[in-house]
Amino acid sequence: MSESRGPWLRGALIGALAAAVYAGTLRNGLVWDDRLTATAPMLGPQPGQWWRPVVMASFAGELALHGGVAAAMHLTNVLLHAAVGILLDRWTLSLGLAPPAALLGALGFTLHPVQSEAVAYVSGRTDVLCALFLLLGFLAWRRASRAADRWAWTTTCLFVLAFGCKEAALLSPLVLFVPRAHPQGAQGPRPALAVIAAIGWAALFSARGLVDLRLGDVGRRLPAMAAMGLDYVCLLVWPAHLHLERFVAVGGWSTAGAVPVVLAALAVVAALVCLAWRTPAGGVLLVLAASTYLPVAGIVPVYPAIADRALFAAEHFLYLPLLGLAPLAASALVSHWPRAARPLGIGLALVVFAGWGVRGMLRVEEWRDEETLFRHTLRYDPPAARVWYNLGNLRLAAGDAAEAARLFEAALQREPGSAAAHLNLGIAFARLGQHEEALRQYAEALRLDPSLAAAFRSSPR
Repeated sequence: MSESRGPWLRGALIGALAAAVYAGTLRNGLVWDDRLTATAPMLGPQPGQWWRPVVMASFAGELALHGGVAAAMHLTNVLLHAAVGILLDRWTLSLGLAPPAALLGALGFTLHPVQSEAVAYVSGRTDVLCALFLLLGFLAWRRASRAADRWAWTTTCLFVLAFGCKEAALLSPLVLFVPRAHPQGAQGPRPALAVIAAIGWAALFSARGLVDLRLGDVGRRLPAMAAMGLDYVCLLVWPAHLHLERFVAVGGWSTAGAVPVVLAALAVVAALVCLAWRTPAGGVLLVLAASTYLPVAGIVPVYPAIADRALFAAEHFLYLPLLGLAPLAASALVSHWPRAARPLGIGLALVVFAGWGVRGMLRVEEWRDEETLFRHTLRYDPPAARVWYNLGNLRLAAGDAAEAARLFEAALQREPGSAAAHLNLGIAFARLGQHEEALRQYAEALRLDPSLAAAFRSSPR
């Protein structure tokens, strides 16, 4: 393989495999939050509690270009994911990883089934686009020679775009402090501009009232944070049970139960630090993984409304940390595997990648439409009410009032104070001819939320 053709062939391989795994998304529709976020106007009020203007701008551009066709929006996600894999290969090569390690790391990142939530879900573009800008920023930083030259400014601008995709990137400038992140090592420029930009964005984000720190509750959440980290480790090693609603209970931990979990999590952290210490560019990769994981680790509640009850452990929270973890594991494999057995190790890695690719294709099918996705999720009996509620709405719209009533009742078992679920359960009972029960549900809905009076007046009797 010639030196000039090598990068192109590596990139073509990564892109082709990403396309092979995720081509099925082009047959999928818009699901879950896609109907709110991916079709929201750029200048209108943004749905949800997060402020991600760069992602919203990308959605607005697609709306203007093709009217929000689902296949086209999925294609954009697939292309962006492939581009992230290619850039990860280029960046880790520039850090000094051996070519096989860089390629294996990029393939592991691209093909791991846990990435399916970010890629197959149009709204998951927040993670994919954020990763793209971060890697471009890291590559630009390697060309900076002074703290405020054009490449330092380019790095900062790319980081600001990453912040505008997802706030989990706000700690990523820490990567630039690791000497290996720059060709000049410890003598390289200092990333003052990027740090100032991160602080400014965090202040702006906080000023908009979009963050609830609750740092005083960290001690109470600590066992759940440790359990969440261990669950993620298991998911990365054996990605068999992938589903939409993953939660870890905050309460109910005894000392005897919490201490082993916290110690096991600390042991995993220690093992990663030791591995990074003995692996080329390991420090850079581990700091990247840690800096993008900590914002979603439960230190700051991602969903403050349930922070006292559960931590949300979404699969797409691993997308950014895998930018560091996948190359770190690959570099360790190539560096520490006995030289005589290295072909065997790489061969085993390729077998694993093939299995991951098949699992990813199957997961793509589970995102085909909302009913398929929700029914798959209910197999895991999620503790949150929203999947039961949303599937009930789908069945109600399809005319299956009996099934809708069952689903709304299941939602109310998990969230008895949901006025919307009581209202829709009343509608289902009314369609079933159970008018007295319908009136009881309407009354409860009005008691919980008097603003629903208009919906009550227009509902079927």
